Amino acid sequence: MAEPAIISVRGVDKVFNGGSDRAVTALQDIDLTIGRGEFISLLGPSGCGKSTLLRVMADLTAPTGGTVTVNGKTPGAARAARDYGMVFQQAGLFEWRSVLRNVELPLQVAGAKKDVHRAKALEMLELVRLSEFAGHYPWQLSGGMQQRVAIARALSADPEILFMDEPLGALDEMNRERLQGELLRIWGDTRTTVVFVTHSISEAVFLSSRVVVMSARPGRIAASIDVDLPYPRTAETRTTPEFFEKVTEVRKALHGAPSEQAAA
Repeated sequence: MAEPAIISVRGVDKVFNGGSDRAVTALQDIDLTIGRGEFISLLGPSGCGKSTLLRVMADLTAPTGGTVTVNGKTPGAARAARDYGMVFQQAGLFEWRSVLRNVELPLQVAGAKKDVHRAKALEMLELVRLSEFAGHYPWQLSGGMQQRVAIARALSADPEILFMDEPLGALDEMNRERLQGELLRIWGDTRTTVVFVTHSISEAVFLSSRVVVMSARPGRIAASIDVDLPYPRTAETRTTPEFFEKVTEVRKALHGAPSEQAAA
C-alpha cells in the first residue's frame, strides 16, 4: 500500500450481550489497515459484521477488545475533530429544511459563521451537481438525489474520511449504477478516504481500489483483494473481461475458495 495508513484496526473483537446466554460474537480478531485516499469496500454475507466494523471505526459502538486508530487518533477523538463524515442507507434529511439548509447543518452545529457555512454548502451542492435544487425540500427529490444531498452534507466539513453504510442499497438498479458513477467522480475530485459497506460484488469491484471480504459470523477478514482496474471507470468498464475476472476472484473469496492474490 503506497499511501500511509489513515485507519488501523488491530485485534478487534466485538461481542454483544457479553457474559449472558444471549452473547453474540460479531467480530473476531480483525486486523485491517486502510491507506490515505483508498476506496475500500467491506463485503460479506448478511450478519457478518460489516456494518459493526464500520461503526467501531466511526465510534458509534465500542469494541470489546483490540485497538482502533482513525487519522492518528482514537475513534472518539477523530469524531470530535470531525475527521470523518457518515452516510447511511437512508439519507436522513430533515424534511422541513431545504436542501441547502440540510447541507449547512453540520457547519451550523460547529458554530461556523453564516456566510462561511452558506458558501461551503453551495460548493458541496455544486460538487454533487445539485446546485439548482438548493431551494427544494427533500420530499421533492428522488431517492438518488436525496443520497447525493446526504453525501454533500457529509463532505461539508472537509473530512479526511467518508464512512458509507450501504448508501445505495435502497435504490433501483438504474439509479444505483448512475450514483456509483457520481460517487467515483466525487471521490476523484476530493480524494477523501472512503470505507463503503455493500452486499453487492459487482458494486464493490466497480467502485473500489480494494475489496475486503469478510467471513460469516463471527466476522473475520477472509481476503483483501486489490482492484487494479483503471480509473475513471465507466459503464464500459462493466463489460470488460478484466472486470468479470475480478468479480469472479471476489466471488470465490466470498464463498470460501482462495483467490490467487490471497494465496500469493
